[in-house]
Amino acid sequence: MKSFKRACLGSTAYALAVVMGAAVAVPGVATVASAQDYTSGGVVGTVVDANGNPVSGASVTLRSQAQGFSRELSTDASGSFRATLLPQGSYDVTISAPGFADMADTVVIRVGGLSNYTFNAVEASDTETIVVTGTAVQQLQFQQTTSGLNVDVEDLVATLPVGRNIESIIQFAPTVVASDNDFRSVGGGGAGATAVGGASAAENAFYVNGLNITNFDTYLGGATVPFDFYQTVEVKNGGYPAEFGRATGGVINAVTKSGTNEFEFGIHGNWSPDALRSDSPDTYLSRNSLDENEAMDLILEAGGPIIPDRLFFYGLYQLRDTSNSNASIANGTFDVVESDDPFFGLKLDGYLTDNHHFEFTYFDTTRETTMSSYAFDGVDTVGTDVIGTTVYENGGPSYVAKYTGNLTDNFTISAAYGVSEDRHSELASNPDAPYVVDQRSGTAVRVGPQTSGNNDFNETRREFYRIDGDVFFDFMGAHHLRIGYENERLSLEHLLARTGGADWRAYTVSASTASIYGLPEGSEIIRSTVGRFGGSVEGENQAFYIQDSWDVTDRLNLQIGVRNDHFLLENLIGEVPVDLDNNWGARVGFNYDVFGDSGTRLYGSYGRYYIPPALNMSFRGADLFVREYFELLSLDTTTGEFVLGDVRTTDNSGVAALGASACPDGAISPAGTTSCLVYGNGSQEPAISKTSRDLRATYEDEFSIGIDHDLNDDWTIGARATWRTLGDVSEDVAIDDAIIRYCQDNGIAGCEDIWFGDYQYVIMNPGEAIDVYTRDPLPGQSERTIIHLTEEQLNLPTAERDYAALELSFERAFDGVWGLRGSYVWSTSYGNYEGTVLSDNGQDDAGTTILYDHPGLTDNAYGYLPNHRRHQFKVWGSYQLFDDLLVGGNLSVTSPRLYGCRGLHPTEASSAAYGAASWYCQGVASRRSSEFESDWETRLDLSARYAVPMGDNRGDLVLRADVFNVLGLEAGVDYNENGDTAAGTPDPNYGAVRYYQAPRSVRIGFDWTF
Repeated sequence: MKSFKRACLGSTAYALAVVMGAAVAVPGVATVASAQDYTSGGVVGTVVDANGNPVSGASVTLRSQAQGFSRELSTDASGSFRATLLPQGSYDVTISAPGFADMADTVVIRVGGLSNYTFNAVEASDTETIVVTGTAVQQLQFQQTTSGLNVDVEDLVATLPVGRNIESIIQFAPTVVASDNDFRSVGGGGAGATAVGGASAAENAFYVNGLNITNFDTYLGGATVPFDFYQTVEVKNGGYPAEFGRATGGVINAVTKSGTNEFEFGIHGNWSPDALRSDSPDTYLSRNSLDENEAMDLILEAGGPIIPDRLFFYGLYQLRDTSNSNASIANGTFDVVESDDPFFGLKLDGYLTDNHHFEFTYFDTTRETTMSSYAFDGVDTVGTDVIGTTVYENGGPSYVAKYTGNLTDNFTISAAYGVSEDRHSELASNPDAPYVVDQRSGTAVRVGPQTSGNNDFNETRREFYRIDGDVFFDFMGAHHLRIGYENERLSLEHLLARTGGADWRAYTVSASTASIYGLPEGSEIIRSTVGRFGGSVEGENQAFYIQDSWDVTDRLNLQIGVRNDHFLLENLIGEVPVDLDNNWGARVGFNYDVFGDSGTRLYGSYGRYYIPPALNMSFRGADLFVREYFELLSLDTTTGEFVLGDVRTTDNSGVAALGASACPDGAISPAGTTSCLVYGNGSQEPAISKTSRDLRATYEDEFSIGIDHDLNDDWTIGARATWRTLGDVSEDVAIDDAIIRYCQDNGIAGCEDIWFGDYQYVIMNPGEAIDVYTRDPLPGQSERTIIHLTEEQLNLPTAERDYAALELSFERAFDGVWGLRGSYVWSTSYGNYEGTVLSDNGQDDAGTTILYDHPGLTDNAYGYLPNHRRHQFKVWGSYQLFDDLLVGGNLSVTSPRLYGCRGLHPTEASSAAYGAASWYCQGVASRRSSEFESDWETRLDLSARYAVPMGDNRGDLVLRADVFNVLGLEAGVDYNENGDTAAGTPDPNYGAVRYYQAPRSVRIGFDWTF
């Protein structure tokens, strides 16, 4: 590097100065430029003579080293040239102009990067042809305002200990924290469910080669793509331009590997043996000391030319076998989870001419995971016979095709079409047996043969197309304008029902609930829950966007853009309850070269980001959801069989205080019995009464400002401040109590006979007065009517979430011996609304959580939110210990999560019916986050890579070893926040650890490429 600079700068004829974006030179630096899209990057350059005057008419040739295609360009009157929408990789650059010597160099283009070069031409009479070799000088990228992370996956795996999943890559980025444990499904459906920038885990968008693979049912993560299929992954945690949307957290944009002109083959193996894994401490939920976990996989990959320079292929096939077991005290089962389905992926690249690029990507993630459950006594005895089996069905086939055409030097067009299919089904082996829980002791324990509470069939399909045009022109500076349109058609088939028709939960009556249930303290009751939900629903997302990258001067770049989103959602019978249009989101920013030496930049941005309503909103549109309470005469804790007493009715008990009403068809009791708590009677809610008349989509505003500085050729430091604040929030709300107050205020009698507490749920913006159609006609009326519900009648606070962060980062570029980078983030996330999902109870019903169902559930909800972490330290790097031995490390330190105390609401019956879901414990208010905190979580991972000398024609063999949580630390990362049981008694496990950080584990493997 230094010798290269001296050779250039010390010459009497200043031969060549290279100004390259940091993204181009160093994997892992945040990048986004207007001259790129989801799968490509670009390069711009200016050719000037020794006096700094532009050289127009120079011929510029870019040739892909990997795929052989070329791009022919010429400089304009200002001496500039540009090549956009180029596949990532290395390119040979040659420049020639009359009267000047030819030049040559090599550049590297990454997705999300725009290389910016200045070439100083040397007159031909002064010197022979110059061929410049060496590494370009690392400088800063100015055509971007996005922050985050950009990594080459192969480089990352080759140098650092990293888990073989997208979550592990995302965790390297600043402002990212792990999601709640309840959002990580057994079957692996929901890859990448992490919390970014203070948002909930269900506010991110995931893309692979431009295909949106986000789970639009719950917005928790995306489809599980084979890890070795990735080539680069970007984590955009803020400041992204207008072409990126449908996320209020982060955008994770991945590009897969492609074939080249060289045939390449690889075999990769990984084994994580249980014998080298430690155990977490036992909890009240699980006997972790009995856990067994083992995983192995074998990856075969190949790539090369079908037609040299024109058509290429890359394919991957992964054989995998995983087995994990868990001794669940709560379920009374020892669960063995096994999966062995393979993954498959294919990428084709074709060049009809050098200026017309076609891509096709296909991958299939279809798999089944089987959980076999054995009887477990809660201590150390495991039965020998399987008592129940649950099958988890996940994944599906996906494909995307894309065309990129460089029609002129100043106009490029691209178009894409694709389909993504996914499954998230959970199917019990015996759907007719009920799920029974015994909570009479205060601790919930499953009894009987059923190990699955639900049969849940869930399949999604996304079909999309997108078209973009890029135009370059000069007007008061240089402009690059991108205009685009995209459309997604979404289909969801989701059917969920309780196994056995209903699940059952036994309680002991406490002193505080005796009057409610009409039984003396110490009596035993059992609650049934009948639940049948779902069907087929569809939705559509459209967006138009325009973004201008304006180089006002050679030191100042402005980003000016806007995006308009339109979200449409149908219900189970094809009506349209949600139609949210004209969601305008500005995207503006600046980059300024402070001293004019490309060593220090000041940048800032403002963006408004909208997130679509999840299709889950319409899945819950015709619920049969009923609870009943019975006197429990006996319960066999071995077989799960029980004997009921009389139904608790409004005639002889206080169940009416919980909102009891007539039972609908399908309940346990005959229809018309007045002892049911009805949350849904099975009839389709009409679209006209499902939403408020002035409903607005959920959005968030983000403001950021930052500075980056090169200390020298090797070290870069940076600082960035961010503030995010929620604007409108769309959530479902039960407005029954508000309608009853409306009726009382207007002298209308009998409304409580229709609106029994949970009859009409409306999607609205909490905290505001609304105009809404009633679900049924008001008493004395024959038709539904619009009524105006005031803020006082609704009695709901505005949804609020504010996130502020200061991010400090550094990087010491790898120089062939060692490299190091890291970040520290101070942040705060405060409000009464976590986001579209709810960590308080692990609810993944995006946009329809219980939080705003009733006013009492929002009491005392202001505080530090579940994804608040005051401090985050992340440091990672590698060191070439010997010629053939490289060691790496990754250290992460995160401050605690803060907890409150949740229990039964003491005065509002509709909230109390939800059980331990209010911020009260034993009737005493407990503000969110005010009671206790989890442990600091520290994780140190180490790795070693040994390159085995193989000799000629035997390929390259690398042996790998990774040790995760080397120190074997046992931080509690998830705690029981419920101070009350569902029956109102004190929960004996309040404040106890639910989950510890992942224990020490070892993974060994190899990479053999040839």
